[in-house]
Amino acid sequence: VNVLGATNTMAQLAAIAAFEDSSFIDEYNKKHDARRQYAFELFNSIPGVSMLMPESGFLCWPNVSILGDSTEIMQYLIDEAKVACNDGKPYGEQGHGHLRIVIGCYWNDQVCYDALNRIKLALMKRGGKLGI
Repeated sequence: VNVLGATNTMAQLAAIAAFEDSSFIDEYNKKHDARRQYAFELFNSIPGVSMLMPESGFLCWPNVSILGDSTEIMQYLIDEAKVACNDGKPYGEQGHGHLRIVIGCYWNDQVCYDALNRIKLALMKRGGKLGI
């Protein structure tokens, strides 16, 4: 089965505008780089958590396996930090023990940083209860 559909008019107009003036990309690249640096430092400062520097995209994958099951931690962060993220398990064997966190979902940097800081506090609290 093959389904073809037309791109909506608004998306076509936005694409034309982006091709005519791509200066917004520089600002986006600066925001993205600052956020990935921030997330890298933040997650690696939490006892029991580690993360590789994100190389592309706007996702980060902290390893939380020392703190417990990633599915439980995902739910814990919703309850404790009021932040939703994805469990790494659905992304394959390499995702087990990891969380998938989107750091590019808000244009406002402070909203992103506030959410990451709430995650840090919640994970530190969990680690403290585990004696980590």
